[in-house]
Amino acid sequence: MKKLIIPAIILILVLVGANSAYKYFFGPKIVDGAVSRSIDKDGKPVDETKVFAPEDEIYFSARGKRLLVKEGKVVWYKGEAKKANRFKVQEDVKMSSSRYFGAKLSDPEGLEEGLYSVVIYAGNSDYIQVELQFEVKK
Repeated sequence: MKKLIIPAIILILVLVGANSAYKYFFGPKIVDGAVSRSIDKDGKPVDETKVFAPEDEIYFSARGKRLLVKEGKVVWYKGEAKKANRFKVQEDVKMSSSRYFGAKLSDPEGLEEGLYSVVIYAGNSDYIQVELQFEVKK
């Protein structure tokens, strides 16, 4: 019986380690996206909401999960996240020392009312890491 316990424990540890490595290298690189009215000095969202006034500054924040990802691309859409609805692209958004990405959307004349979307891509990847929708209302 004792001869089976040690190999079983080793097998479990190997499987857990392999699963963790798989998730690290092949899972999402950017997580926990949020839209808010502001972000703190570390890039973390403050006053999260999904509804904004036209004159509000809208901040997008997401946490980098991997040490390999140092920059991202944030794309803003009017409506659903479709190429035809794209109206602002922020390239080379750097990850802060606290591992957060941050971007800001504002318009001095105010944003139009309606549904908006924001998407972040890791580095030069074409795969969406985080996609959020929010609304602008008077």
